Amino acid sequence: MLQERGRVVAIESDAIWVEATQSSACNGCSTKSSCGTGLLGDLFSSSTRVKVALNGFSADKIHLDDVAVIGITENALTSSALLVYLVPLMSLVLVALIGDSLFAEPGAVIGALIGLVFGALGVRWYSRSQSQNPTYTPVLLQIEPSQKK
Repeated sequence: MLQERGRVVAIESDAIWVEATQSSACNGCSTKSSCGTGLLGDLFSSSTRVKVALNGFSADKIHLDDVAVIGITENALTSSALLVYLVPLMSLVLVALIGDSLFAEPGAVIGALIGLVFGALGVRWYSRSQSQNPTYTPVLLQIEPSQKK
């Protein structure tokens, strides 16, 4: 199970909202302050809010700004990554090949664009259809009380 820590930003009766900050791999490096890559990583870092079911945890014992440890299975992450990267790429190549065989180079270029768009739309449709699938839903593993109370 892959784990991530995030800050609790909202509490509902059956779930919490966790804000996890996305950071580059350079954040742990000792030369981060003098490295351009680390500075760019800080510039483009963002936060994502995720709704996580309580899974037996009591909402009364969770407070705002507590640290929530959430997890997702390795298989869910791997299959999702393959889907997101390979489906648009494969559809781009296949439709470009079809376009090239029918209309030469202009057909390949237009076919590649059409394939990329339809591949991306297919991924979006599939991800929305799987939004309630428990395999792809993060689970609450632990709550760590915040230090500032």
